Amino acid sequence: MRKALLVIDAQEDFIGEQRNKKRFNYEDVDELVNNINDKITTYEKNNDEVIYIANVLPNNFFYKKFFPYGIAGSKGAKFDKRIKIVSENYFEKHVGNSFQNNNLVKFIKENQIEIVELIGVDGTQCVFKTAKGARKIGLAVNILSDSVGTVSPEKFIKLSTKLKTLGVAYI
Repeated sequence: MRKALLVIDAQEDFIGEQRNKKRFNYEDVDELVNNINDKITTYEKNNDEVIYIANVLPNNFFYKKFFPYGIAGSKGAKFDKRIKIVSENYFEKHVGNSFQNNNLVKFIKENQIEIVELIGVDGTQCVFKTAKGARKIGLAVNILSDSVGTVSPEKFIKLSTKLKTLGVAYI
């Protein structure tokens, strides 16, 4: 069975050194980045697919005013400079569920990927929604807990229980 690692929203605005640390107050970002990079290295060594997913929002007044993170064309929309890039498998999204991007779904199908493992941020938002989306299209899903950041650990535990009922595994 072919598998892919999805690196979700590991961007400058969310985990970078210049991020809004009050809004994106991940516990230990350096450890998170190291864990993400370790997973990427393992996938690269095993010749498995590594897919980078970026939350990129339109560069317009609304988003600049109400959610000024990951704005198209901004430095913050780029992957954190510490994240290891090993493939050109890059997809953008503007909603929580990465599988709303038809090009990603097409890539998954064309490469006969049956299992996705999710890492990145945030465990209560885009990682959670992407896991649900992956299950909806019939993929097996593992969330690699030591490589997922969350700003709300209590909510993460609650949502983890919900995902487990859908068949998502936490490793």
